[in-house]
Amino acid sequence: MTLAEKRIQIYLPETLFGALKREARAENKSIAQVIREAIENHLEERRRRKINWENDPLNKIIGMGSSKVRDASSHHDKYIYASRLGSSPD
Repeated sequence: MTLAEKRIQIYLPETLFGALKREARAENKSIAQVIREAIENHLEERRRRKINWENDPLNKIIGMGSSKVRDASSHHDKYIYASRLGSSPD
């Protein structure tokens, strides 16, 4: 363990510990190494799942339509539901 590493203690269910032990033995690694690799893989997978807004289909519809209404973002209910209520939005 180097100075840059932090020691932690965790509690594992017996079944998980047994699986971890078997995995470590099969890969000829320490249990600690298997845990570190599992955490690294998990964090990397989460980073890869981050949304790429440039390629998001909803982002691509921005600007497709046009309107003379300039306050739709703050008064959208008025414009969406006014016709259902039989009144004009203004």
